[in-house]
Amino acid sequence: MNTEIIEFYKQSLDLQAVDVNTTSPLILAYIGDCIYDLAVREYVVIHYPGALNQVNVKKTTFVCAHAQSEIMGWFIANEVLSEKELSIYKRGRNQKSATHSKNSSIQEYRRATGFEALIGALYLDGQYERAITLIQKGLGHLIELEQTVGSIKNIHQQKLKGKS
Repeated sequence: MNTEIIEFYKQSLDLQAVDVNTTSPLILAYIGDCIYDLAVREYVVIHYPGALNQVNVKKTTFVCAHAQSEIMGWFIANEVLSEKELSIYKRGRNQKSATHSKNSSIQEYRRATGFEALIGALYLDGQYERAITLIQKGLGHLIELEQTVGSIKNIHQQKLKGKS
C-alpha cells in the first residue's frame, strides 16, 4: 500500500506519533469518526452519484450510530477482529460520554464509539491498510443488508419494534 501522501500530510503538519494505548478512547473515536466519514463520503460520491442532498442522505445511512453498531456486531459475530483490536473496541465502547445520538440507543451509540475508536487507533498507529480493510468489510456488510432487507433504517426499526 502506498502511504506516501499520508506520510507527507503528517510530516507537513508536524504530526507526531501518539501512543494509542494511552490515548483517550474518545480521542481515538474523534479521529476514527473523521477517517470513516471521509472514506464513506468518497465511496458514496463514486458509487451513488446524484444531487448533493441525495448523496448526503446515502452517506448518513452508512455513518449513523446504528450502521456503525451493526458493523461492530457483524465483526464480533464473524470473528473479524484480532484480540488487540477487540480490546481497543471495548475501551471505546466502555468509555462514558456526556452525550449520545438522539436517533440511537445508548447501546448502539457506545458500540459505534467503539468502532470509531478502533478505526482511529489503527489510523494513528499507522495501520492504514487494516483500517481500510475493516471499513471496506463494514461497508460491504451494510450494502449486503440493504440488498436483502431494503434499507439499514428498516433493520433499526425492526429491532425497535422487537423491543416494544
